[in-house]
Amino acid sequence: MFDSLAPTLGFFRLSRDPFAPTADPELFYFTIDYERCIYGLKRSIDARYGIVVILGNYGTGKTSLMRALLAHISRRNQLYQTAIVASPNPAWTSHCLMETICEQFRISVPRGSSLQHYQSVFNRFLYESRNKINTLIIDDAQNLEKREHIELLRLLQNLETPQNKLLNLVLFGQLELIPLLQGHPNFLQRVNNAFQLKPMSFEDMKAMIRYRLAKAGREEDSDVFEDDAYRTIFQYSDGIPREVVTICRNSMMIAHRIGRERIPNSVVLYAINHTMAKGLMTPEKLLAAR
Repeated sequence: MFDSLAPTLGFFRLSRDPFAPTADPELFYFTIDYERCIYGLKRSIDARYGIVVILGNYGTGKTSLMRALLAHISRRNQLYQTAIVASPNPAWTSHCLMETICEQFRISVPRGSSLQHYQSVFNRFLYESRNKINTLIIDDAQNLEKREHIELLRLLQNLETPQNKLLNLVLFGQLELIPLLQGHPNFLQRVNNAFQLKPMSFEDMKAMIRYRLAKAGREEDSDVFEDDAYRTIFQYSDGIPREVVTICRNSMMIAHRIGRERIPNSVVLYAINHTMAKGLMTPEKLLAAR
């Protein structure tokens, strides 16, 4: 714990930061929609059904969901072989993508090998490890803009036994991934499950805030935010978890500074309007700054 944060946490009787800007699986609050998504995701992977697509706008919880999935996998590590390609470069050729996939699966391929040789080595790896659950996770999959990217993934994912696919493919992407997949019907038809992460409802947002505070050591019957403050958080965050977390974090820092253990609506408004880009960059303020 950083010394600069310790006084604020102590002031609110917390043992850890409930609103850290990282996707900590221990702080992830599962709404009913998220429960459905993670259940379907786990089931598809464990059954080796093939391709799963997770869609969602920025800040809706895709990274948190991915880490929850990885936590599930790590508990049965002997059954899984998993690789993650994070934020692929749109400028990559299919050769670069194939090389990265092999590196992430820790498959040794001589430098300078052709794309065909990479594919041959990878296919052999899948066949030899057919008794394991091989899963390739691609984050920010909307960056796979080239037709050759999608075609390569389709070819890799085509390998199968009579019972199951040899490679699971999980694509996490922004909504821009939708038209990309629609442009590749041969790939789209192979998608086994697709889920969209949407903004939270007001009640889910309120439950998430309370859940995070409880996980950080706050007594469950001791609320930190006043009722009006919750409604302002919801209004300005549009129910997007990342925005909610940022507003709560900044509000707590300000409330500690002025000695308010129960955070009123005025503090939340101040945090939004004076410490967040969303508040500082309203059309009115941008016009006044000219």
